[in-house]
Amino acid sequence: MDDAVDAALEELGLPRQAAAAQARPAREESAPSTPPPADGLAAQREAAAQLGAALRALTDASVRTLASTATLLDVAARITECLPALTADQRDVGDPAPLDDPAAKLWLYNPVIGRANPIAPWLETTLVDGVLTGRATLGLPYQGPRGYVHGGVSALLLDQVLGDVVSASGRSGLTVSLSTRYRGPIPLLAPLLVVGRVVEVADRKITAAGTIALESEPDRPLVEGVGVFVVPRPDQAARLFGAFGGPARDTPGTPDTPGMPAAVPALAVPPTSPSTT
Repeated sequence: MDDAVDAALEELGLPRQAAAAQARPAREESAPSTPPPADGLAAQREAAAQLGAALRALTDASVRTLASTATLLDVAARITECLPALTADQRDVGDPAPLDDPAAKLWLYNPVIGRANPIAPWLETTLVDGVLTGRATLGLPYQGPRGYVHGGVSALLLDQVLGDVVSASGRSGLTVSLSTRYRGPIPLLAPLLVVGRVVEVADRKITAAGTIALESEPDRPLVEGVGVFVVPRPDQAARLFGAFGGPARDTPGTPDTPGMPAAVPALAVPPTSPSTT
């Protein structure tokens, strides 16, 4: 089993156990940002979430607008004028976000579930009896075929939900494969359900399966997915993440549930199939 796991991790750039360790070059540490006082943290988080919502609305408006050339140039100039206020004090790549709360599984800048991330569809998730359910409605910024969601966005949602349900089982792992089967197009502006659960645990390899369906037709999946996740050994995690820390997933606001059984009933998802968009 270890050979198979090591081979999968090697594809991610991790050498096998027998290979020489490759240390990540030391990263110049930036001065840590001063965290806000405890009584102002909630207010700053809410402000960051409001900024994220405003930027999502701006993005939606920008891909739908039929404004004139002059208006487009004027708006672009005004947005550019706002950048210095946001770039004056920034964290470096790999630095933790001061507004996140890992203990509470609060990740404001996650690209799927982060309220403060302007590219996030903002998938709201809940975990009940080992099943993770996400809800979202996707607009024109996520369009692929005209009137429908891009297939790659579907894969993004599934990877998040499957990774999160694996993490909630107490075994944070890295995605080593994600297969999707597209049974029907996902319409834009329709409330969606993204559901995932762990279906098999074999040592450090965890398999999860999930579906995307319309909230109005939850039993008719439009996209099905199977993800395989591998928990790296400490030495492998150190080689992969170096100074950035361990492979903790950006998980939803639900407590971890250790002790997930080695096998739980599977969803009606077929074996791996080629991904399409």
